[in-house]
Amino acid sequence: MERALRFGIAGAGNEGRNVAPYVNQAPGIELAAIADIRPEGLEAFKAQYPQVSTFDSVEKMCASGKVDAIWIATPNPVHAEHTVTAARHGVHVVLEKPMALTLDQAQQMVDAVEANGVQLLMNSHANDVPVRKIREIIDSGRLGRLIGVNSWSYKSWLRSPRLPFEVDTSLGGGVVFRQGPHQVEIVRMIGGGRVKSVRAYTGRWMPAFDTEGNYTALLEFEDGTPATLVFNGYGYFNIMDLTWGISEGATQSPVEYRARPQPTGPADPATYYRAPRRPAREHENDEKKQPIFGLTIVSCERGDIRQSPDGLFLYTDDGLEEIPLPPHQDRLIELNEMREALQTGRSTFPDGRWGMATLEVILAILQSSREGREVALAHQVGIPAMVAS
Repeated sequence: MERALRFGIAGAGNEGRNVAPYVNQAPGIELAAIADIRPEGLEAFKAQYPQVSTFDSVEKMCASGKVDAIWIATPNPVHAEHTVTAARHGVHVVLEKPMALTLDQAQQMVDAVEANGVQLLMNSHANDVPVRKIREIIDSGRLGRLIGVNSWSYKSWLRSPRLPFEVDTSLGGGVVFRQGPHQVEIVRMIGGGRVKSVRAYTGRWMPAFDTEGNYTALLEFEDGTPATLVFNGYGYFNIMDLTWGISEGATQSPVEYRARPQPTGPADPATYYRAPRRPAREHENDEKKQPIFGLTIVSCERGDIRQSPDGLFLYTDDGLEEIPLPPHQDRLIELNEMREALQTGRSTFPDGRWGMATLEVILAILQSSREGREVALAHQVGIPAMVAS
């Protein structure tokens, strides 16, 4: 593409506001439009980015001819609708997790983007530099065969103000839908992508919310490698105590434990959206570490790997080695991936079929816990050759 790639943002909520500064400053990309059903959301966005066109629906934005691609940051129940709409108008998509609520929806999304010749890129920790580097080390054979992955995350997800749809499992709420994709994407990337089966347990232990607040899952990869996933969102212990205070967003701050009341229920939407928001960070002013989603230990025949603040730690017979990695680029990763894929004519990664495979694992966690049995998977895909190389 000779001109700038014109990006629109679907959703002027928290994620849309977080994405906007990166879109506004990414090389070869233009922040062109915003769509939201809330007039006040559009007005606030327009005040910060006067150059954007505003639309009261994703359909109108995609049909306007003003955007080449959109970043979908709308609520989970409309991810499928908005992706299919964009595809039918020839608009490329970057999509927040989870991909959809059902495998049927995910298949419709894959069919739509493939039929209309557009790209669907999942916003995923699978593209984080440390995660990709771990997979590269495994593929190199330096540490021998991968023999296991263990990933744990403890955070206060249910302690933060949550809108009603965020704590309704039927609408893609709860920690399995809303946090599980992060952990599953990381572990699938490390394990090679293809999960054979899932056995899991979920819990609903916060009285204010009838949705999942924790899960424990055992995944078996196609080659027999096991992986354990543990997530707890009740907000007592914080895993960042074990990760140098570094979060999934690559920011670093000390963990504080203080007295806090139990939530009494979901946030009122009107009050929630009127509350003052901290301005979205301008990424070039941030002191970034590597993004760390919980604590993940990767075990191979001849050593273990985990993340360090600035790269990776390798534990081998020779002792401890640190591998430094390039600075974290946050959402520029997805923006650059989309731009470069369109310029070179290659496919994006992670694409819709990868996202569908992750969704299958998420749904299997819920099904396995509900039915008390191991669930076999059928929609898994491996890491594409272009990425593995």
